[in-house]
Parts: sequence; C-alpha cells; structure tokens
Amino acid sequence: MGVWSAGPVLAALVLLASACSGGGDPADSAPSSAEQSADPTTALRERCLSAIPEEAELEAFTLSGATGGELEAARIGPATSDRVAVLLPQTSGMCGWGRWATAAAEDGVTSILVNPCGYGESTCTASDDADPLNEAAAAVSLARDQLGAERVVLLGTSMGGSLTVMAMAAGADVEAWADVSGPAAWEGVELTSLAPSLPADGLVVMAPSDGPLQYDAAEALADAAGVPFVAGRSGHGWELLVDPVSGSITRIGRRLVRLATGD
Repeated sequence: MGVWSAGPVLAALVLLASACSGGGDPADSAPSSAEQSADPTTALRERCLSAIPEEAELEAFTLSGATGGELEAARIGPATSDRVAVLLPQTSGMCGWGRWATAAAEDGVTSILVNPCGYGESTCTASDDADPLNEAAAAVSLARDQLGAERVVLLGTSMGGSLTVMAMAAGADVEAWADVSGPAAWEGVELTSLAPSLPADGLVVMAPSDGPLQYDAAEALADAAGVPFVAGRSGHGWELLVDPVSGSITRIGRRLVRLATGD
C-alpha cells in the first residue's frame, strides 16, 4: 500500500524536469534555488504555472510505489472524498492534469496526480518500473484508505492512457477507466493484445489529428474491449479535455467527470 507523506518532512523535495510531449501545457522545468527551498506544494505551483489554476486546492506529496520506488504525486480537491480520480500523465508530467482536476473538484471529485517512474521527481528501480500496477495500486490504496473513496477511476492521457490500459489489464482495483490518446503500443506491448483482460466500464478517446494509424488502433482497442470509443475533433491528450485557449472543460472532459462521479 502506498504511503502518503507531506509537510515539513518534504521541505527539501527537489522537483526535476521531464520531457514535454503534446498538450501545450507548461512542462516540468529545472527547479531554481528558490523552488528548492520552498515547500513542495509551493514548488509545484511555481513549476506548473497556469497549468494548475490559482484556485485549485492543491497539496504535493510523495507516494511509495506498490512494488517500490518514490513517486511524485499531488492532490487537487478536498482531503476526503467518496469520488476519486487517479490521473496518469503524458510525458510532460502531471502538471497538465491541473485544469481538468480543478474543474472536476467542483463536481465533488478529488484527483490524485501521479508522475510515473522516471518522470518528474519519481525514482524507481527497473523492477519497480516493470510492474504495471506500481503507480496505480499505490494511488488507489491512498484514495480508499486515506481519502475515504468509495468510487475510484483511473484516467490517463497519451503515455498515461497506455499505462492505464496496462494497469487495468493487470487488475487495477478501480470502478472505471479511460484511455485518452494513448499510443497503440507502449514499452513493447500492443494494447489490443490486452483487450480481453480489460473491464467493461471504460472508454477510449482519440482524435483523427493523431493520424489514421493511431486513430484506427484506438477504435480497434475499444471494439475489442467492448467499451465506447469517443472520437475527438482535434488535439491530443489534455487538449481534448480542456480547451487550451479558453481553459473551459470540453464535452469529452465533462464525460470523464461523469465517469468519475458515476452519473
């Protein structure tokens, strides 16, 4: 089970950079000396900039992986909630989930944002990283045991979408899931090969702008898994959930909120 720690014991947490991929949100960047001396929540706000709105109820913390490793994570929304979304990011890191999570909090959903092994400040051994449940199981345990969640969903964009599918096929203990713009293959695994192991309460999202091969593969995954396929108009990952210009939640973003609430 993951262990959540925050506050003074983490005052020296250093938040590092990871590569940026899609979404148009501010990427994780190298911390300044001021960030290094700040508490982790303040440092995360400074790094994420407008990707996490000022009004967001935010707390940064570390999470022990279910298999091992130390995972950079954050909560957006109330510290207790019966509806929790565990959010896996694209390669630019968890900042890009900030706007959707802030909007979801208005509907009573608390979000746990997690940087997977090797991204942001998350550090793991190769064996920790090889476990598809390492991040998801730790966050789900936190949601149920410490936040009081009765309904937990696992949502991922781009890389996180593929990791979501892999975690679900491995038995992630959640009520529903969504893969938004996940590549057809990740770490040598073809996602369609996992379709027979995927629970029926899920959905797959892809826009034609990702190209015909990825679009067709996403639709094939949804068909093989027996879950809805949601076609985006244009965009990748977070761009399909929150309008990158206006900041307003989109129809697909609203659908994910309903998935999280169970409505």
